[in-house]
Amino acid sequence: MKQRNSDLWTVLAIFGAYTVTLRFALGLDVVGALLGGLANTLPVVIFGWAVRRIVVRHLIGKPAVVQLLAHALLCAMFMLLSYWLLIVLLGFFFGSAPEGFVVRPFKSGGAAWQSLQNLTTYALIAAVSYLSAQTRTTPQPDVGEVAGGSAGAGTCPPAATTGGSADAPCLEPVPEPSPPLRPQEPEARVDAALSRYFVKIGDELRPLDIESVVSIGGAGDYAEVTTLTAKHLVRVTLAEFANSLDPTRYVRVHRSWIVNTDRIARLEPAGGGRLLLHLETGQTISTSREGASLLRSRVL
Repeated sequence: MKQRNSDLWTVLAIFGAYTVTLRFALGLDVVGALLGGLANTLPVVIFGWAVRRIVVRHLIGKPAVVQLLAHALLCAMFMLLSYWLLIVLLGFFFGSAPEGFVVRPFKSGGAAWQSLQNLTTYALIAAVSYLSAQTRTTPQPDVGEVAGGSAGAGTCPPAATTGGSADAPCLEPVPEPSPPLRPQEPEARVDAALSRYFVKIGDELRPLDIESVVSIGGAGDYAEVTTLTAKHLVRVTLAEFANSLDPTRYVRVHRSWIVNTDRIARLEPAGGGRLLLHLETGQTISTSREGASLLRSRVL
């Protein structure tokens, strides 16, 4: 929903910029400026949407040479198709004649300027596509300051030392009864019996419904837990977290991601043997080849 709202505001901003520019630069009346703004905006929206879809679904994760060649071809197609649709729309809006409408290509100077504009627009759309995909698949460590425990140790740090408020949510793992302790390696790890967690809000500890967990992303020594209603940052590595989860439900689909298979809305091919996961929260995650194989093994 946020992505759609952002796209809508972007389209409106482009339309408004074209309309105002044509109104004052060419001295068009209000109706003419609006039609000119629409004629310039529609090619950007239609072919820009196609470019972003191709980049996100088929280019990201491919070798650099493949991406470079694909961008060269896509850019050329975007420039030509955008120019073609623009002059057709301008002819339709302003070149009406008894037998139809007249399509006139720009003069050499205008065509060169339009080509440069289309080239710049393509570069911006491609850059935004990469940034959008990175935002969707990279854990954000600034959700809120929390301190979870790992393997029987760790509590939430005081607000004064974390920079957060006293009511900032956090997770503390609470171990269930386990067999007598056996010698372990020096580094800390999560016991496989650690399967229940609590959310600490202020002085209260509230149970976290583990079934509501949608995804867990790795962020260095921390893990970001996304549920259906909130996000929590815990001081547990992703590998440690994976040891405490039910492997029949939670799958590590990438070195940076664990997902709850019960919360996957749909899957689609992402190229190179990978899958693109659409989760119930609207989050989109790209799997590794190994993670995709684990999920494909569950296909009936």
